[in-house]
Amino acid sequence: MPTPEFRPALAFTALTPWFDVVARVAVRDDFLKRRLSELLPLVPGQSVLDVGCGTGTLLLRLHERQPEARLFGVDADPDALALAEQKGRQQRVNWSLLAASATRLPFPDGCFDAVVTSLVFHHLTTPQKEQALGEIRRVLRPEGRLLLADYDAPRTWLERLAFLPVRLFDGFDATEAHVQGALPGLLQAAGLTAVEVCAEIPTAFGYITAWQARSPAQEAQLRTA
Repeated sequence: MPTPEFRPALAFTALTPWFDVVARVAVRDDFLKRRLSELLPLVPGQSVLDVGCGTGTLLLRLHERQPEARLFGVDADPDALALAEQKGRQQRVNWSLLAASATRLPFPDGCFDAVVTSLVFHHLTTPQKEQALGEIRRVLRPEGRLLLADYDAPRTWLERLAFLPVRLFDGFDATEAHVQGALPGLLQAAGLTAVEVCAEIPTAFGYITAWQARSPAQEAQLRTA
């Protein structure tokens, strides 16, 4: 049963096996995930968490770029995770995947060098976005990096019209922050620093913007604790 934080990737569980095909057409998913993997500096042994990893496409791209990175993924959809597990076995990728919500990450404080999340936040209401960002900041190490990609504010009436199907599908409450261009402010309100745009990718439903941000240094975290 879908919850306010989770619905099957294409609304119905029976359609989940088709998610990758639909995503390639609708949001240029192959190009998007390749571009995001290029934006994240990776070194051997680095720990990276993909929040809302879905079927594992972005994690596979990260593995291709740095096979010795330690990769983790969480998603609330068990069927999508099963597909990701299957991909991992086929490509012999050693990663750790867990069923979990973005608003309740099952990890201790400060355990990841980087967190990535792609096309997850437009499924969350603003309070859920705030909670998820708080969790992401919590699990990032001091000065850890966040890379977040999602729909940005439409700039023309044509872009607003193109984004309407997403609003109807995912809900006006969940997508209002995107229409208002509020994601950078939410990142800053969560205590993340150095928020900046690092990529803009046009799709059939509007621009997907990638923002990068940093967890504050340990001294700053102590001052705000």
